[in-house]
Amino acid sequence: MILACVCGRRFRTQTESDSRQRSCPQCGGALVPENEALVPAIDINVLIEQMKVLRDELVARDRQLRRAQAETTVLRAELDQLRARNAAAQNPPPAVTESPAPVPRELPSNRVPLFALRDP
Repeated sequence: MILACVCGRRFRTQTESDSRQRSCPQCGGALVPENEALVPAIDINVLIEQMKVLRDELVARDRQLRRAQAETTVLRAELDQLRARNAAAQNPPPAVTESPAPVPRELPSNRVPLFALRDP
C-alpha cells in the first residue's frame, strides 16, 4: 500500500492496518492512503493573494531595474567622455610646426596672361 502526505512525499507500507497511525517524517503530517483525496493545508484564496503581492513586487522591481539600467547607460557615456578628456590631457597631440603660408606668385609686369591673348 502507498501512503501519501500533504507535503507531497509518498511512502510504501506492507500492511494496511497501521496506515492511520503513521506520520510523515519530513513534515509530521498524517499519512493517508494515496487513493483518498488529500486536501491542501493552505487556502487557495491565500495563495492567490500571495501571487498578486509577488506580481506587484516583481513589477516594482522591474521598473527600478529599468531606471537603474538607463542611469547606468548615461553614467557609462559620461565616464567614456571623461576618460577621453583625461587621455587627451595626458597625451597632448604632437606640436605641428606650421610652414608659412605660400605667397601667391604674380606674373612679372612685362608679361601678359595667356587668357588675355584671345582674339575677339
